[in-house]
Amino acid sequence: MINSICILYSELFFADKKMWHRIRGCQMLLSMKIISLGFDTGYTDKQMPSILPCFGYLFHVGTVIFGPWISYSSYVASKHDIKITRSWLSTIFRCLLLSFIFLTVSTCWTSFLLYSTGWKWIDAYRDALSFRSSHYFVSYISEVISTLSGVRSSTVSSAFEIEIPRSLVEVVVWWNVPMHFWLKTYVFKTAKPLGDFAAILLTYAASSLLHGLNFQLAAVLLSLGFYTYIEHVLRKKLSAVFNACILARQCKPDCEHQFKSNDLYVRIANIGFGLLAIFHLAYLGVMFDSSSSIEEEGYNMQHTLQKWAELDFSSHWVALFCYIFYYLV
Repeated sequence: MINSICILYSELFFADKKMWHRIRGCQMLLSMKIISLGFDTGYTDKQMPSILPCFGYLFHVGTVIFGPWISYSSYVASKHDIKITRSWLSTIFRCLLLSFIFLTVSTCWTSFLLYSTGWKWIDAYRDALSFRSSHYFVSYISEVISTLSGVRSSTVSSAFEIEIPRSLVEVVVWWNVPMHFWLKTYVFKTAKPLGDFAAILLTYAASSLLHGLNFQLAAVLLSLGFYTYIEHVLRKKLSAVFNACILARQCKPDCEHQFKSNDLYVRIANIGFGLLAIFHLAYLGVMFDSSSSIEEEGYNMQHTLQKWAELDFSSHWVALFCYIFYYLV
């Protein structure tokens, strides 16, 4: 509760907006660690760690700036001797290479390859891709630093799964795997008795709060909440009607569907939903353009609504159509 109040106060009343915008990510990571530590010790028989181990976890050198979020047990395990193996080295070099590639994509290649053509959707996709590439850069750098600090290597983000998506649901999962696990464990499962829809909305509301309750981020995250719910229930119903592997999450090889993922029509359907996810990503990411003069302070409501208005709020209308179609099926 105290964390939430501090985040809200800082977001709404902090004197230097530019400074708060720069430290918001660190504040979010710190809040996630405090909340997870409270849940893990409050709802189990585990004892709260003493002050020094607690501060060591909260300000762990490998995760305090770029992340990712790690559990207290992962922190304890990271203090053991690091075994320099071939896989450990390959993880570091692979992530360093990918981080450099996406840094250049974000700063150079998107504007060079997707130069302004006057078509608003090409420009929207370019701006969204540049923003996503900067996210991949930070994600792979965070994986390098956390691995070097002794944290057991785990995937933070997957550019391939996001840029060539099966669904928006999987995009949300692969955008930040540790944070997805945190939200699923400490928010979604806690709110599950209220029903799937309420649990999903509360999960995205919690994510918005952790990000500082900035209008732009809240609008994107809550829109994603509605989009993913609509996609999930629509594809679940279509999967039952056609007895096909077209769920939002990929089916297991031994699923009971008659038409498997390698069936031609199933592939076409999944590709169609994937293209729809790319359309939504371009729309949702368009306001994160780096050309705006207010980027360093965080984008406001006027900027967000203006960007979406330029695209005729198309994504929201498509989502509404999908929801109506879900009821008609």
